[in-house]
Amino acid sequence: MTAQTALKTALLVVISCAFFAGANACAKAVQLLEAGPALHPVQIAFSRFLFGFLTLLPFVLHRGRGVFRTSIPMKHGVRVVFGAAGVAASFAAVGMMPLADALAIAWTSPIFAMVFAILVLKEQLVPLRWFGAAVGLAGVVVMNQPGAGVFQTGAMIALLSALLVGAEVVTIRVLAQSDKPLTILAINNLAGLVISGLAAIPFMELPSWEQMPYLVGVGSIMVCGQLLFIKAAAMGEANFIAPFYYSTLLYAALFGLLFFDEVPGLHLIVGGGMIVASGLVIAFARPRARGRAT
Repeated sequence: MTAQTALKTALLVVISCAFFAGANACAKAVQLLEAGPALHPVQIAFSRFLFGFLTLLPFVLHRGRGVFRTSIPMKHGVRVVFGAAGVAASFAAVGMMPLADALAIAWTSPIFAMVFAILVLKEQLVPLRWFGAAVGLAGVVVMNQPGAGVFQTGAMIALLSALLVGAEVVTIRVLAQSDKPLTILAINNLAGLVISGLAAIPFMELPSWEQMPYLVGVGSIMVCGQLLFIKAAAMGEANFIAPFYYSTLLYAALFGLLFFDEVPGLHLIVGGGMIVASGLVIAFARPRARGRAT
């Protein structure tokens, strides 16, 4: 991967993370609204897939049924299961904790993604990238300010989300080598709609008009982020892409301040700086060139 490709890949991931944080902010907002019923996280996940698929529908209709054609349906199924469960867990966590804190734990997923990439994809491990990942994880700890209550229910659910998302990241990398981004998105959102819809039946409530814009935002914003991320996944290794997920924490802190009065402190400056440093280390770390045979 050239330096120019690495930069473009990193930018796509960082921009996609702004959309991911925005979708989670919508999920948190809809749970805080008093004008309407208390919506279960599984129903919010259903809304995410419903409006995500509706956002894609014009493109799907333009391409026709061929957009769903794939030679690796089982791998898509694995991704859908990881993704739907991860989304529901993430939405549950942001409803229980401050946005930045929940995502700080949830976005330890790059560590899981790096491990899965080595085990499943057999990607080459660059030691300096391990150092960068460690710095980024330390930044997550600083931003989260762990205390006696860090392993409460919300934190454990966020950690579960991290594991599921890490597995999904590696699966997307596999899918991106065979299928086009629209095919990956269309299959994921349609199958996720069916799975989350069935799971949401026992919890279904009629949303209020005040809640609807946030539910629409959860789906449409998430799909925009997915499209950018899938393009990035087709360009770079999972080990390179994963650490840039940490930028989600910066967006989460910003959205938490602007929309939920969650004031960040010194931990944001220190932890955010460590996360940026982590991204730079990962961006410039390169595998050693193999020696030529003589």
